[in-house]
Amino acid sequence: MRNLCLDAVAVCVATLAMWGCGKEQPAPGASGKATSNSAQKVAEEKVASYTYPAPVKGHYKEINVGEFDVVDGIAYPASGGAGTVVYVTDKAIASPMIAESACPMTQARAVSKLRDAKYLEVTLVHGVSKYFAAGTAFGGSSREEEVGGHYWSSRMKADPDRAIGSVVYKGVGNFDFDLPLSKPKVNEVSEGGLSQDGSSNVTAPTPTEQAVTAAYRAVHDAALKKNLKGLLAALGFEATQVAAIRGLDGIDADLMVYSDRFLTPGVPGEFNAIAGIGTVRGEGMNSKGKKFASYYHFATCGDHLVLVGIGENPM
Repeated sequence: MRNLCLDAVAVCVATLAMWGCGKEQPAPGASGKATSNSAQKVAEEKVASYTYPAPVKGHYKEINVGEFDVVDGIAYPASGGAGTVVYVTDKAIASPMIAESACPMTQARAVSKLRDAKYLEVTLVHGVSKYFAAGTAFGGSSREEEVGGHYWSSRMKADPDRAIGSVVYKGVGNFDFDLPLSKPKVNEVSEGGLSQDGSSNVTAPTPTEQAVTAAYRAVHDAALKKNLKGLLAALGFEATQVAAIRGLDGIDADLMVYSDRFLTPGVPGEFNAIAGIGTVRGEGMNSKGKKFASYYHFATCGDHLVLVGIGENPM
């Protein structure tokens, strides 16, 4: 028996801004200087490519979520010590840089949203998972419970420092993983937990409206400016993490799509908060002139608030 829970969320496509050209003639001798300054600026802004061997390999195909390969992910002890959460994605999320962070799942979720990544997830207890979750950052998702059908099987090597194993879902997909076992300093919430009961980190403080609004403004402004460096800093990533994420293949194209999920004027409005999560409402138009009232969900991660979800509502 399969128990599916589906969400339908509109997907926005970003458009490129048009740049005009001035007609003023440069002063004598200014052309060479301008060219030199331009070349220097390009050199300063050039970002080194960030690559690493794929720690995950697999394929998945399901009518509600789609078809994709998985290439990256993280693994960490489930809250309360009940097993190991293995979360894998179809795009690189700079896992070597976030695996040792205080909030690896929170940061993985933030990068997954930025990249509009698809994911698979299980929580393994003695190599067995009672659920199988799959989904997209802004589209459909599913969470299936093991109720006797034995649709999937899994195994994981006993290792205190690494999560090494495989998951096979009959007729749907499979993946192998070899990931460092992260050691979060907070109680991280899995995708399976979110889709089941909307869980949050109940041990975390409840964010204040002032803090959430400030975090929203910083992310909103950087996203609209398509300033990836500023956006990642506003999300609480450290400098080395920022450099790595900016070097991921295809990240600039992902930013163009992501930025369109932020609205103009997008003034922060309605606010709600529970332990570990704060939500603010923003209303306005995207770059296509379509009006939305969207909700931006921020999770606590130490001293930072990290944007981990966007609920888009067309008006």
